[in-house]
Amino acid sequence: MVETLRKHDFQGPYCRVFIGMLQEESLGVVEAWITSGRMIKEARKKGRPVSALSPVLLEVLRHDETARHDLAQDALLAGSRALLTVLKDDRWDPRQCSLKSTFINLVALQFSTVAKSWARSQEYRAQEEVVEDEPDQPALWVADQLMAVEDWIDLAIRFGEEDETLFAMIRLRADGMTPKDIAAELGLTYRSAEGIWRRFTTKVRDQGPDGRPT
Repeated sequence: MVETLRKHDFQGPYCRVFIGMLQEESLGVVEAWITSGRMIKEARKKGRPVSALSPVLLEVLRHDETARHDLAQDALLAGSRALLTVLKDDRWDPRQCSLKSTFINLVALQFSTVAKSWARSQEYRAQEEVVEDEPDQPALWVADQLMAVEDWIDLAIRFGEEDETLFAMIRLRADGMTPKDIAAELGLTYRSAEGIWRRFTTKVRDQGPDGRPT
């Protein structure tokens, strides 16, 4: 299997299928380790202590299946990148450890970094949800600065964001739809929708006090 991947230079559809299958096989283990706290212990053993997950976030992970799944998927993606590097460098010895075990160990090795990004996204999500729950406040800085859907889309195009998904988000937000409902409407995970919107709003915030390119 690895030799076939090497012939394809660890790229292309064969590699994507292989990584996808490995992630699917490992997802249950990774989610179980996150729930039980074993992932944190394994990361600590590898010299990568996890400091970003507060007791509150740990409770979220234990009880919120969607949040746990999102974090597990992020960890699996990071582990996949690490695994491909290990295989390319010919550093995997099948006599010492199976490929799946090697992969899960690499997921644990990357988990501290992944957890930091995930924890920041939770803070952002919590702030946004507070804003959405209080109608007297502007939904987002962008919504306060741009008055029409056409302006939003024009601004997105200027920033090179010619993305129909983003345009759909802009229209739905202008209609007063919440971020969670928008994600469901567009068939995205909340985290994916959040990432698209955050990249756009970050670009806008960096363009001057009125949200327009300087």
